[in-house]
Amino acid sequence: MFWSFPNRGDELLDGYVRLGLGGPVLSETDRESGLLVLDATWRLAGRMENCYGEIPVRGLPPCRTAYPRTSRTFNDPQDGLATIEAIYVAFRILGRDTGGLLDRYHWAEEFLEANGWRDGIGAL
Repeated sequence: MFWSFPNRGDELLDGYVRLGLGGPVLSETDRESGLLVLDATWRLAGRMENCYGEIPVRGLPPCRTAYPRTSRTFNDPQDGLATIEAIYVAFRILGRDTGGLLDRYHWAEEFLEANGWRDGIGAL
């Protein structure tokens, strides 16, 4: 499901975890949870997070982004990933199918290589 901020859909988010900074690292114990991913610029992400504060936050282990950072007005977090990169890492952790996730991501090969995941295989 996709919602456009600030509108929130009618679907319940019971049993979901939210990808974000500052929470415990996402793990296999979250495998049965739904996954809420907020997609915004880092500058606006805080406003969105405030609207979903009741959803437990889970972080990701350190990974290298391949997305080129070019902002001249705002510093992105050093460990910040592109949304599709974060979803890919989360799916790997949760044991979900990653097939096709990076097919349209321009920096897919660089992202996989930077993290030692040739052909999507490798330790996390």
